[in-house]
Amino acid sequence: MKTALQPPMPRRIDRRRARTRAALLHAGRALMAQRDVDGLSVDEIVAAADVAKGSFYNHFADKEVFAREIGAAVRRQAEEAVNAANAIITDPAQRLARALCVFIRFAIEHRDSAQVLWRLNSGATMADAPVNRGLREEVVRARLSHQFKDLEVETGVLLIMGIIVISMRHVLEERATTPPVVVATGMVEVLLRGLGLAARQARSVAARAAADLLSAASTRPSTAMVARI
Repeated sequence: MKTALQPPMPRRIDRRRARTRAALLHAGRALMAQRDVDGLSVDEIVAAADVAKGSFYNHFADKEVFAREIGAAVRRQAEEAVNAANAIITDPAQRLARALCVFIRFAIEHRDSAQVLWRLNSGATMADAPVNRGLREEVVRARLSHQFKDLEVETGVLLIMGIIVISMRHVLEERATTPPVVVATGMVEVLLRGLGLAARQARSVAARAAADLLSAASTRPSTAMVARI
């Protein structure tokens, strides 16, 4: 008599754990887009995720670890988008221009993730902070070029971060009416001129990057609206 094969229970359990973890991260990201982590309770997170409270502690040691993981995942997604846009671009001015345009598009297509990005970045204004490693490398690369040879690394990082954050936040304002491509063109030009690029070249690079990365099709909100984690 043949014995019926038992289903592979560990795999089923693993899938269930993965779904629970994803639900918690998804809920946490949505909540943290609206409030700082200090004002958020574990009870609210598990209620939004529709899982038992004990499940939270099966995956995360505490709320701070949970927030760090969400913040890191959102940063990775934004950085991957920038890297993809600049994969074959070597000119420092074009790379910086395209990076700013990508962040603006990221804010439009992933509103919750963009809001999380600036909420969960303590120490983000430090040029040597891990979160700014990619940006610092871009500034160092630009400084080694003939275009930005007088650029100080810390000054460059702070200027770029400031313009990125204010541009992202502006395009998400409910009352904002200026098309994102126009916002991006102006902000990129100001950024490049602030970093030392000649006005005519800054204007040309800005217009090209904005047109390439912020076309009408690319600025429609994503149906998913939130980043994968």
